[in-house]
Amino acid sequence: MTSVDLTALIAALDPEGRGGRRHTDDIAAAIGAQNLGIEASALPEVVHDAIKRGEQEGLWSASRTTTIRRGRTVLPKAVTLQGTVRPGDKLLPVGVPLRSELASWAATLRLSETQRQILLAVNDWLRRTNGGRVPVASVAERAYELVRDEKAFDTNPPRGGGTLWAPGRLTFELLRCERLPTPLVWEPVTPDVNQPGAIVCAENHATFRTLLRVLRARSAPPWAAVAWVQGRNTAPLESLPTLPFPITRLEYLGDLDVAGLQIASTACTTAERAGVPAGPAERLWALLVAQPPRPARPTPDSEAQRLVKWLPATVRDQARDLLVTGYAVPQEALRFDVLSDTPLAL
Repeated sequence: MTSVDLTALIAALDPEGRGGRRHTDDIAAAIGAQNLGIEASALPEVVHDAIKRGEQEGLWSASRTTTIRRGRTVLPKAVTLQGTVRPGDKLLPVGVPLRSELASWAATLRLSETQRQILLAVNDWLRRTNGGRVPVASVAERAYELVRDEKAFDTNPPRGGGTLWAPGRLTFELLRCERLPTPLVWEPVTPDVNQPGAIVCAENHATFRTLLRVLRARSAPPWAAVAWVQGRNTAPLESLPTLPFPITRLEYLGDLDVAGLQIASTACTTAERAGVPAGPAERLWALLVAQPPRPARPTPDSEAQRLVKWLPATVRDQARDLLVTGYAVPQEALRFDVLSDTPLAL
């Protein structure tokens, strides 16, 4: 995969070093202009890789709750550039009396104009609400109330950066707001879902529907419900504990390609962070690797080996060989007729 020059990319996106939000399509356009050899079909994955690396290097924060789909790739809708302090910029103390919740740490901070505006907005809100004596709101609602931008607190750290949001400084608890998990799309396999049970999760809608159709025809289905995450948007799995029955395990099925395995690993990490054990749906992956593959971009052996470590040991070698030789198998290869006569329980 093409490796994007992030320094050149930031120079194109933010020539004045002021930071701020940039739509992912603007990032894609800048990458395409700087790397004319990238095929249009490959550009979304290149953009995804660049955004991920930029976050890891602290160059920007990607939106967490809003995504867009470009081809088969789901991307953050926007990133917030951190910006750079230019020689002409002035970092000044806030210069006004602060509430006790802020004064102990913020009174002597040297702040940019953006940071100062946020701090003053919080200070005024604390004064008007007598220290936050208001009902808890969503993060987006509080951000709009304070700074008239509902996306201002979507990034991590939120707008204002580590200077304002370091431990012991601004918190969502202080602002009486919370991030709410995106609702998870799921349907029960049987009418009675009040008993503990495992759940299977598909990445794509067609497979979600096919699994429901197959499992509902079984007298003893191995899963109590089927869930669906939309590509890279695995955040809805954070709401697993809110389902109306205790989930004993999440088993995941995705596409057998680079993006699909990356999403699968992320999905299981998200589920485990929510307190639900998670891993690959072993029998489904064993069936998937045996289906006719389609051509894909060859994957370097080192990357392929890293990706297939998430899979069950029984299919890793076959999956790695497919990736390295330039093949992929989408989960849509598991049609109803392929699944209907297959024993799915281990």
